[in-house]
Amino acid sequence: MKMQYEDKLLDHNYDGIQELDNKLPPWWLNLFYITIIWGVAYFFYYHVFDIGHSQIESYNDEMGYTVNKDNALGLNEYRSPFADKAGSQPAQQQPQGEQPAETAVAAPAEPEPEVNYELVTDPGRLEHGKQVFTTNCFSCHGMNGEGGIGPNLTDSYWINGDGSFNAIVKVIKNGVPVKGMISWAPILPEKDILDVASHVYGLRGTNPANAKAPQGEKYGE
Repeated sequence: MKMQYEDKLLDHNYDGIQELDNKLPPWWLNLFYITIIWGVAYFFYYHVFDIGHSQIESYNDEMGYTVNKDNALGLNEYRSPFADKAGSQPAQQQPQGEQPAETAVAAPAEPEPEVNYELVTDPGRLEHGKQVFTTNCFSCHGMNGEGGIGPNLTDSYWINGDGSFNAIVKVIKNGVPVKGMISWAPILPEKDILDVASHVYGLRGTNPANAKAPQGEKYGE
């Protein structure tokens, strides 16, 4: 049933213009009250009880990324790497002509052991590696590895590494921060990294359309 409104004019008059004093439409008032209730519920759900996930938390859940809180150090927890060696006292300047009784010589860092990764040949895992590539890598390297923001992965030219399977795995794991490529080791499981690295290794020589010009040094044929 359509609501009937009675025109109620207020007393004031401005140059022949008068103002009505009608009630607001029920649909408008109901919508207004609903927005207030929704806003209060939203505030308590996300900001008071912290039940809902923020955008970055939802993104991390979708990407399977977890932060290791045991290894993560905040700025207020930072300690100088020389604190244990030098103690809390500042270094004292030796008088001229005197030499310290003992001079600490830092031992050279031991190189990380070389790991030889095994190329994946199982068709199911290679298909999974293609899916991982399509989800995470195509925006920079193209859907078929032809290159875009990132380099072409189908030729024999490589900017980082020598194009071997081991080199591809290391680049995916460690990233290339100076070039804008993140480290995928904290995000992707080891199995996914080997699968997508095997897919990338198999892209060489596929000659996709609109391939980016070669970059880096040529390795192999």
